[in-house]
Amino acid sequence: MPAAASASGSRTFTWEEVAKHNTPNDLYVSIRGKVYDITPFLNRHPGGVDALLTSAGRDVTQVFEMYHALDNSKNLTKFYIGDLVTNELPVFPEPSPFFVAIKQRVADYFVQTKQDPKWAPWMFVRYFWILFTVIASWYGQLFVFRDNTPVQILLAFAQGMACALIGLMPMHDASHFSITRNQTVWRVLGATHDIFNGASFLVWLYQHMLGHHPYTNIDGADPDIVTGEKDVRRIKTTQPWYSFYYNQHVYVPMLYAFLGVKTRVQDVSIMFTLRKNGAIRTNELSDYHFKIFVAGKALFVLHRIVLPLVLLPTWKFFLLFAVTDMVSSYWLALTFQANHVVDTVDWPLPDKDGRINQDWAEMQICTTQDYAHDSWFWNFFAGALNHQTTHHLFPGVSQYYYPEISPIVAKTAKEFGLPYNYKATFLEALGTHVGHLRNLGRDTNKKSK
Repeated sequence: MPAAASASGSRTFTWEEVAKHNTPNDLYVSIRGKVYDITPFLNRHPGGVDALLTSAGRDVTQVFEMYHALDNSKNLTKFYIGDLVTNELPVFPEPSPFFVAIKQRVADYFVQTKQDPKWAPWMFVRYFWILFTVIASWYGQLFVFRDNTPVQILLAFAQGMACALIGLMPMHDASHFSITRNQTVWRVLGATHDIFNGASFLVWLYQHMLGHHPYTNIDGADPDIVTGEKDVRRIKTTQPWYSFYYNQHVYVPMLYAFLGVKTRVQDVSIMFTLRKNGAIRTNELSDYHFKIFVAGKALFVLHRIVLPLVLLPTWKFFLLFAVTDMVSSYWLALTFQANHVVDTVDWPLPDKDGRINQDWAEMQICTTQDYAHDSWFWNFFAGALNHQTTHHLFPGVSQYYYPEISPIVAKTAKEFGLPYNYKATFLEALGTHVGHLRNLGRDTNKKSK
């Protein structure tokens, strides 16, 4: 069906019509109610083609504004083709004075300090150390200490930690284009997640960049808080209550050990069966991403399953695989949950027209929890997610600089009367997650029918 024309003569599009234009040769996006045909811009985009190919066919208002200056939309005028008249997902008001102020203050900080927010050479030292640890610990288990089970277990633990850090540093930085301005660098770093963790970098882009960051903690939009019918955990008041939730704060943390397995299997269904992650639609895979998806899974199976089964006794393979996978799964799950799935933050809901009554940047302050800003340990081993509020406001800035700009964010939030959710230690932050599970597990006001 062709797009309609409004009374003023402008073309109008429904979100379904925009969604059809999601290929490299036919690429539409919408921003602030305006639809743009950016097909000619695909190969000239400074942020690379992957950002646009995943964004194709959808409203990317929040993504555009978090990665660009707020007045940057004027550069899109030549691509304007009409107006969006319906919305697929929640929409936000125009940027608030807080958003304008914090954007400007952080930009000024980097100008004054003469630092490039995307260039932090020390991050490459970290990446090398992480990847070296993954490979060396794996090699040691299979070839050097094959007959020394205690040492193998220690190496499996180290491998698990390093695999988690792949997700918190090279892969995470690549998914936000926050290290260098080179697409090849992002693709190489992203592929480490496919190869060493067996989880798709592309699926993460859809879930994280296009889902979680724009729609943090919004039920029905944020893929990170998707729950099924009679889910194993109750984390939202919109879910019905069942009696087995009463002690979920005891059993749910145990289930986090299976995050790695769940993610690897879910990747396949998201990309080839469901074609969406929660409410976030996926587009056709490019040849490059299809090859990386398949090769990543194959190389993971080869080095984590086939070779260990050939070289080690079966019981030892299962033991070492379990140690590595449980360590990486727990580390990632607990650091993620301590930031958002807690009882100290907001869980916004849109009105009947799909509108959020709060500016996006203000919502990030209210839906996020930080902890232990002054801890070198958490600045490194949490991938700076202890500065999660700053990360959500400035995902395109290297995590290396978060300890420097977090005070600016906290001060500006206070100036504008916004709550800044902060705990002194990680254990306190994690306690608010366990408390959230306990509270919703024992809130029987919304019993199932």
